[in-house]
Amino acid sequence: MPNPLTSKLSRSMFPSMSSDLSTTDSFLDAWASAELAGDAAALEPLLHERFRAVGPFGFLLDREQWLKRFADGLAYSAFSFSADEEAREVGGVTFVIGTQQQQGTYQGHRTDGAFRVSLALTGGPQWRLVGIHLSLRTPPTSPERQP
Repeated sequence: MPNPLTSKLSRSMFPSMSSDLSTTDSFLDAWASAELAGDAAALEPLLHERFRAVGPFGFLLDREQWLKRFADGLAYSAFSFSADEEAREVGGVTFVIGTQQQQGTYQGHRTDGAFRVSLALTGGPQWRLVGIHLSLRTPPTSPERQP
């Protein structure tokens, strides 16, 4: 049963991928669940060996740095992803644009916010995340607004 805090995708969002749709949904559910759980071991096989991430403030992380975030102090209390438009397949790479909403901390600092996320997946039906780009949709909670 899919985690209610994970992806909210529908078959209509992937019209050109009907045979691979269930594996795409499953991949996105597994990715979001691993992020929520802070489970680097579950996340590792989901990331392509050449994975790169661009964070909401422009920093770049490679695969090992992305996996190390949890050991370095990242912890989510809530994490969800929902697709905002249809996925597009171009030359064997599938692009999904959506919104990531999260509540959590990194090294004692709040990371709450909503982020526009662009995901690049390759290798279907055995999908791997090759890239992620996050940008602020709403700013993280500032210290003066925290309860």
